[in-house]
Amino acid sequence: MQNIQLGKNLTAKQRRVYSFVCDFIESRGISPTVTEIAQHLGVSSLRTVTQYLESLQRKNLITRLKHQSRGIRLLNQAGVVPQTITLPVVSSAGCDNLSVFAEENYDEYITLDKDFLGGKNPSDMVAVKAVGDSMVDAGISSGDLVLTEKTFDIAEKDNVVAVVDGMAVIKQIRFTPNAIILHPMSHDPQYRPIIMKKDFQVFGKVIDVIKGFGGEELVYEKYDRIF
Repeated sequence: MQNIQLGKNLTAKQRRVYSFVCDFIESRGISPTVTEIAQHLGVSSLRTVTQYLESLQRKNLITRLKHQSRGIRLLNQAGVVPQTITLPVVSSAGCDNLSVFAEENYDEYITLDKDFLGGKNPSDMVAVKAVGDSMVDAGISSGDLVLTEKTFDIAEKDNVVAVVDGMAVIKQIRFTPNAIILHPMSHDPQYRPIIMKKDFQVFGKVIDVIKGFGGEELVYEKYDRIF
C-alpha cells in the first residue's frame, strides 16, 4: 500500500477510503468502483463516496478519469500517475511433464511497466512462473516469468497455459479434426506432445516473457511466437 503523505491532514474516513483504494489497486491491478468503495464503507450514498474522492483529489493523492467506472488513479509524491501495474504471480506451470499442480496462489506479486501489457486490461493478466525447458524454442526457459492473458480466445499455434488433469503446462496449441495437441517447442526428443480429446482447460494465452526472473537483474525480451 502506498504511504499516505505527511501534511495531507486526512480525516479518518478519507484515510480509510485512500487505504482501501491503494490496497484494491495493489491486489487486483485495477481501481475500485464507487459502488465497491461504498460497500466497503457500509454507506448507501454514492455521493458520500464521491465527496471523499474529491477530497483526495484536491490533496493530490489521486486523479479520476472521466466516464470510467474504474477511473481512479493513484498519484506519486510529485503528483504524477505512476506508469506501473502490479500483477499476481500464479504459482508455476510445467514446460516439461505434468508435474506442477494448477493452483492459483496470489501470495506473490510483481510490479511492471504498463507497456508490458500492450494496452490489455490488467485484470485479465497474470504472471506465471515457467518450470522446465520443453518450450525453449519459443523463448520460454525454466525460471522465466510468463505474462499470460486469461482468455478462451485461442488460435492455432498460440502458446498457452493449459490445465490437464489438475496439472498446469505451457505448450503450443494445435487443432486437428478430432483432437487438440499441446505441443512442446523444443528439438529435444524427450519432450512429447500431449494429445487431448477433451477434459482439459485453457487458462490463458502467453503474451510476453520476462527472462531470468529471480536473478540479480531482470531482462525483458519481447515475446515472438515460433511457428
